[in-house]
Amino acid sequence: MKAENIVVGLDIGTTKICVVVGQKNENGSVDIIGVGTAPSTGLRKGVVINIDATVESIKQAVKEAEKMCGLQIRNATVGIAGGHIKSFNSRGIIAVKNREVTKKDVERVIESASAVDIPIGSEVLHVIPQQFILDGQSEIKDPIGMSGVRLEVDVHIVTGAVTSAQNIMKSCERAGISVNDIVLEQLASSEAVLSDDEKEIGVCLIDGGGGTTDMVVFKKGAIHHTAVLQLGGNNFTRDLSIGLNTPESEAERIKKLHGCVWLDKIMDDDYVEVPSVGGRPPRKISRAVLTQILQARAEEIFQMFLGELQKNDLVEMIGGGVVLTGGISNFEGIEELASTIFEMPVRVGKPQNIGGLVDIVDDPIYATGVGLAIYSAKNDFKGEKISKGNDERVFNKVLERMKNWFSEFF
Repeated sequence: MKAENIVVGLDIGTTKICVVVGQKNENGSVDIIGVGTAPSTGLRKGVVINIDATVESIKQAVKEAEKMCGLQIRNATVGIAGGHIKSFNSRGIIAVKNREVTKKDVERVIESASAVDIPIGSEVLHVIPQQFILDGQSEIKDPIGMSGVRLEVDVHIVTGAVTSAQNIMKSCERAGISVNDIVLEQLASSEAVLSDDEKEIGVCLIDGGGGTTDMVVFKKGAIHHTAVLQLGGNNFTRDLSIGLNTPESEAERIKKLHGCVWLDKIMDDDYVEVPSVGGRPPRKISRAVLTQILQARAEEIFQMFLGELQKNDLVEMIGGGVVLTGGISNFEGIEELASTIFEMPVRVGKPQNIGGLVDIVDDPIYATGVGLAIYSAKNDFKGEKISKGNDERVFNKVLERMKNWFSEFF
């Protein structure tokens, strides 16, 4: 087994750390040969808050993956949660100096659209022109050489916190893992669960993790929008814990075993045993009560994303419907609920077009880890690892990689 044919994806999530080891075949496909997972306690909403705890979780997951594949893991392509990634639209307007649009005019109008306030600590990762408007004529892709006096541009601006990526990399380095590359997690998940046809005709991917739920919209093979909700699987657990008066650990177990978000699927005589607190005996509670609690939270998340799509005029461009992945897509009835709210086709996305240990990763919770391995196989890493060097050099390399996320997909 040649070392250059081995790819490793490291998904550092809010509730779990997942390591996926793959072997790249001659045709470019990936066979999964090792998987390791460990509980994650050092992150909150996708951001590292305790490096020591994160390091231990990474070590534990890496050790498990090494046992399965029989190889030593020393570097990986690492995912970063999108809680700090923000994107929004902006418009710029200028007067054309000589009545004929030049390259300089295009640069000036894009610069005008980019003159917006961004949060302290964030960097502009990309400014993507959507359309130019010349004297009221819209949908112009390239206005250079055209005659006119008023030039406008609509742009999509993406910002992110580079320091969040640096803390992820510090955790990996201390765990003995060199970072080859970093990738935004919803982009990695799209590599594992979306087809090229879906990306071409328009698709909305919703990736629900423990701390955040991320959305990305593709059209004509390119990203058109990203959004992040600071809500995830942990919110469902806390809702159950409060609603059923049971410890969060028990609420998590009940959620995984009996979680449903579509009341029509529940039988009247379906009951669940719920442990109590303070030494009180367990109670039998109708599964319909659990479902009502979980369904309310799922509806809130989907309604917020629907509002995001409507606000940005994206609904009409999603010909391929909605794909759900990540932990929250394992709820029974999730497809029925989502299709009712979005009023379009919905499916659950599991890792596809892979070989090897397919049965082990045949679950939406592995979408990001598998996607990172596929991304690594598609983009053969060459050159210096980005996590090596002094702080300033690492900062610049991380910023450059984050900017490349969107240039690779747009």
